[in-house]
Amino acid sequence: MQTRLLTTIQDVAEPGHSALIIVDPQHDFCSEKGAMAQRFGFDMKEIREAVPKLNALIEACRAAGVMVVWVREVFSDDKMHPNQKALWGSGDDIWLIREDGDGIAWYDGMIAPAPGERVITKWQYDAFADTELHLLLQSRGIKTLLMAGFTTNVCVETTARHGYIKGYHIVLASDCAGAPTRAEHEAGVFNIKTYFGHVATGADLAAIWSRSSSAVRARS
Repeated sequence: MQTRLLTTIQDVAEPGHSALIIVDPQHDFCSEKGAMAQRFGFDMKEIREAVPKLNALIEACRAAGVMVVWVREVFSDDKMHPNQKALWGSGDDIWLIREDGDGIAWYDGMIAPAPGERVITKWQYDAFADTELHLLLQSRGIKTLLMAGFTTNVCVETTARHGYIKGYHIVLASDCAGAPTRAEHEAGVFNIKTYFGHVATGADLAAIWSRSSSAVRARS
């Protein structure tokens, strides 16, 4: 029996087989007082403006019954590869998302994970590498990853690419992700839309689920 292909975003983003993957909404990546902004002089306005839309998408996912998974990144000397240490420091010189630092905390503007929502800790850009994410998603029958978070062109895109290779459909919630500059964000959006899946706004996804729910009620 041939598997039915999911080609439209309505089918791909069906709540029963979708999971929202919230990547790295942490102080060091989002706040103007975080390590990224302080080290590189980044203006975090693009990221801060995405946070309320991401919060709204999280609430929409909860209401629609979409699985919600939180991902945070931590740099720990005993888990970092040498190439990571060359960029981000080693031992007491690690300056970003330190295991013992405040930078790994959720950004102040984010709503908190709800009871029962899983939190995955990753040690590099990719939320699948050396984590239990794939097993968790498989155990729940997930086919689609709704990607959101920070930054669009680094950890969000890296995780989306690996998810695609593992066989998941990919949807980027474009206004619920962000990067320090518009150019970086748009580069990630272009890559995902062109090579890996679909791009929609958080409001688009909420509207799809609302119409689907209304149609089910009408048939009842």
